This record gives sequence, C-alpha cells and structure tokens, in this order.
Amino acid sequence: MSRHPTRSLPVTAAVLLLMGGCVKKSEYDALQIENQTLQTRVDETNHLLVQSQADLSALQVQMQQFVVVQTQLQKTQLELTQSQDQLKALKSQFDQFRTQRRSAMVGRKFPVLNLDDGKVLRDAEITAVSAEDVSIRHADGLVKVAFAKTTPDLRWEACYDPLEALEKSREKTLLKTRETESRLVREQASPPQSPAPSTAMPALNAVEILRTQLASQRQALNTDYQALAAKNPAALRGVEWNASQPEASPLLNTLSGSRAVLGISRLQAQRTAILATLQQLRELDPAAR
Repeated sequence: MSRHPTRSLPVTAAVLLLMGGCVKKSEYDALQIENQTLQTRVDETNHLLVQSQADLSALQVQMQQFVVVQTQLQKTQLELTQSQDQLKALKSQFDQFRTQRRSAMVGRKFPVLNLDDGKVLRDAEITAVSAEDVSIRHADGLVKVAFAKTTPDLRWEACYDPLEALEKSREKTLLKTRETESRLVREQASPPQSPAPSTAMPALNAVEILRTQLASQRQALNTDYQALAAKNPAALRGVEWNASQPEASPLLNTLSGSRAVLGISRLQAQRTAILATLQQLRELDPAAR
C-alpha cells in the first residue's frame, strides 16, 4: 500500500520550484545570517543571565554573612556596655569601701609606732587620712607622714595606691598653680595704690608671686614625671632627671626626648610654661634661676 520513495521527488522538486519563484536566494541567505546573529545574541543573553543569577546568589550569601556579623557586633557592643557599667559599679563600690576603711583609721592609737623611715612615735594617734599621707598626733607634737614612709599594715588598711597618691598630689599642685596664676593676674590688673617712696613694693611682690608660681610648676612637672616613670619603668630606666630644675632635664629636649613614650608631650608643655614664667621672673630679677 505504501508509495515508493522515488515518487515523492517530483513533489519536492515542485516545492523548490515554487519557493525559488517566491523568494530570492540572496534574501534567503540574508535571513539565514540574521537568524544566526539573533540566535548568537540569545545565547549570549542566556549566558549573561546565568552569570547574573550566580552573582546574585553570591551577593545574597554575602548579605546573610553581613547580617550575621552585624548581629554579632551588636551583641558584642551590648556586652561591652554591660561590662563597662559593671566595672563602673565595682569601682564605685571600691571607692566607697576605701573611704570607709580610711575613715575607720581615724582615732586609732599606738603606744609606739615604728615608721619605715626609722622614726619612732610614742603615744601616737591617727587624726586624718588621705590618699597620700596620714596625720598623726604623738607625744612630741603633730606630724604628717607620707604613706610610703609609714608601715605595711597602715598602707594595707588604707588601701594605699602609689599611682592614686601621685594623681592626687598632681591635682593639688595644679590647683595651687591655677590659684597663684589667678592671683597674679588680679594683682597685675589692679596694682595696689601706694605712696611714691614704696613704688618698688609691687615689683618685689610680683617677684615673690612668680617664684611661688615657678616652684609650683616645677613640683607639678616632677610629680607628672614620677607618674610617667611608674607607668613606663623600662622606657625611662636610667634617664637623667634634674629634680631641682626639671625643665632643664635632657628628656624634655626636642632631640633627646624623641623616644616614643606616651605622656612626654605633656611634660614638654609644662616645661614651656616653666620657661615662660622663668623669663618673666628674670625680667624683674636677672639673678633668678
């Protein structure tokens, strides 16, 4: 019943003849080229789409990781804040405990009190306690002793801390320096009215004020240096320091003081202030040192 394949050849030939009569071969070739070009663009677009989807997936993974890191950071910041609050509360409790300990020492009596510096106080009674020293009334009078020179038991009872003592001493010295500077400014702004024969008195008064200010500034500089040396013992070991004229110490010189020790710049600023005061003093008293 099936037809022989060779009988379909005339039909195929007829179709080709019809197509050849409707479309030119050049136009057909152009359409084929355009079709191939479009197919290439479609393939490239599909490739770009696949690549973009891969990039999007990678970005989504990174975003998830970022969210995890951000959450962890927020948790860590919260823990840090809580730790800081706990530390602040503990410090407040310790300060209160230390104050109570020192207050409880007042009124304590000793038949004989042997100090670390070799002094012996008889019928001794503690009258006042601070971070730096203790006031003691004894058979021969009243004395104020630095805690470093008292006894291990007294230092333990008072929760003595050398750094705290240095800081308190520095604060007191700076306060005295500011008070002296303020008094000097007031006296210079409003010179006292005096008769002609005593015109030299204001100058003499200014000299004494400047000398007091210079001594306070030098004491403050020595105190800050001691605190810095306590914090940096290795870096400042063997450093030459002139306690009587600290502003002349080689450490504060711009060349020899170039070592990387945190706090040197503060000492150098104090040195500059001392030199300014010393220059004012020498204008009134050339022999001043």
